[in-house]
Amino acid sequence: MSQKNVEIEELARRTFDAINRGDLDGLLAVTDPEAEFTSMIAEAEGETFRGHDGVRRWWQSVRGAFTEVHWDYDLVQARSDRGVAMLRIQGTLSGVEVVQTMWQAIVLRDGKGVWWGFFRTEAEALEAVGLSG
Repeated sequence: MSQKNVEIEELARRTFDAINRGDLDGLLAVTDPEAEFTSMIAEAEGETFRGHDGVRRWWQSVRGAFTEVHWDYDLVQARSDRGVAMLRIQGTLSGVEVVQTMWQAIVLRDGKGVWWGFFRTEAEALEAVGLSG
């Protein structure tokens, strides 16, 4: 595994460990201060989250809305400063059991997530970061 693949794997592990522990500071530590991302769960609002303030808003509106939530990931492909993972979220949202599978594409800068997006298919995620084909 190349060093960049190791960086992406380590970033994914630290990110989802922080989310699962309910550790907002841990998530901020792996997020570039200029990060930009969208959320499939909050997509109806059409918001693009930016920077650490955006991470905090996402945390309150999405992560904070779940009870007993757990996020699993499987790194599918990583190359250079980008990667794609399959995510599975399971938890309770407004009293309803939710299980959602999605694909996340991410770009790194200096070992932190600087851009990521969530997609319904692996092909869309791979294309978003130039890893298709």
